[in-house]
Amino acid sequence: MKIAFFCDTYLPTKNGVATSARTTAQELRARGHRVVIFAPRYLDYHDDDPDVVRFAAGHWFKARDYPVAFPFLSRVSPRTAYRFARDRFDLVHVHSPFVLGNLGAHWANFHGLPLVWTFHTLYHHYAHYSITSPDTSRAYILWRIRRMLEKCNRVIAPSNAVERVILRIWPQAPTRVVPTGVDIARFAGGKRRETRRQWNIQDDEVVLLYVGRLASEKNLGFLLRSVAPVLKNHPAKLVLVGGGPSQEALKRQANTLGIAERVVFAGFIEPEGINNLYALADVFTFASRTETQGLSIAEALCAGLPCVVVNAMGAAEAIEPDENGFLVPPQEKRFRAAVERLVVDADLRARMSASARQRAARFSKERRVSELLALYEESVEEVGGRTQRFDLV
Repeated sequence: MKIAFFCDTYLPTKNGVATSARTTAQELRARGHRVVIFAPRYLDYHDDDPDVVRFAAGHWFKARDYPVAFPFLSRVSPRTAYRFARDRFDLVHVHSPFVLGNLGAHWANFHGLPLVWTFHTLYHHYAHYSITSPDTSRAYILWRIRRMLEKCNRVIAPSNAVERVILRIWPQAPTRVVPTGVDIARFAGGKRRETRRQWNIQDDEVVLLYVGRLASEKNLGFLLRSVAPVLKNHPAKLVLVGGGPSQEALKRQANTLGIAERVVFAGFIEPEGINNLYALADVFTFASRTETQGLSIAEALCAGLPCVVVNAMGAAEAIEPDENGFLVPPQEKRFRAAVERLVVDADLRARMSASARQRAARFSKERRVSELLALYEESVEEVGGRTQRFDLV
């Protein structure tokens, strides 16, 4: 198949959407399919991939690490429009309802192609990044979501919780739950001892890990407050991997809580080395209440890390309580108690780690892309496209 991805965020941005698009594209290409990715342009970044097409973009002042494609320039870009028409795609898969996602939907409709949308984010919970009032922004975002849902042949929800949200917004939406897959083999291995030495972590220290964007919606203030007494009372450290607008505020908070020396801000880590950060850790901690699937939780479980996760939205669905981790309500005492239990009980950590590894196969990218290809095939047949069976192996 020839598949066009339209992403309003892509490499070198390091977030769940970019990771999901990249992982899926790599697995599709490994099976012989062609994936061309349309994405915003970054200054001073050059793609090694000839099948990445960039659009002129500017940097949003409230999220400077997220370039936004210029709507008008994207619409009137004859070179990219010609390339899209020339490549004769079988299907368009959009990863956003905004500028480039909307452009992908427009071109799919113009060329009579099936349209698939992965609903990666609870967009209406991110209205604080807009320049207008939260109420106005939320209303606009919900309108934009409904418009996109009307156009789609299939809407992919990365979790059952997100599917319920989609159907509340648009009950007629043709939804299917397909979580993003993980490269299990890569996350199952890593250089634990060498990476611990690199970050000055002692052999007897229990490492709590968070991987993701450092932003208000990730509820990291709650995480710091919850684990502060654990870090003070036990030989333990918290490693925060990622960057974002809340980084300096979190450093100040760690200092105020008296745990600055026990919290490591690792910054952005290239995808090729992130498995080493999972390898150095002992427990994964995740407090976000707006996550659609919690891709980093799946990665942590594949790395054999027991997880402590706030029981909210899609992040909770990866956890089997008391088997590979703990699901807790959004209460600091409950979260702290679960973390402390894992910090002090090495046998419990070992049992949950073994359980996480044993059950990791359900997160495999091979399994998820097979499900995605079946969905693609249905969509192509539905709009009267090619009718032969595609190779799903």
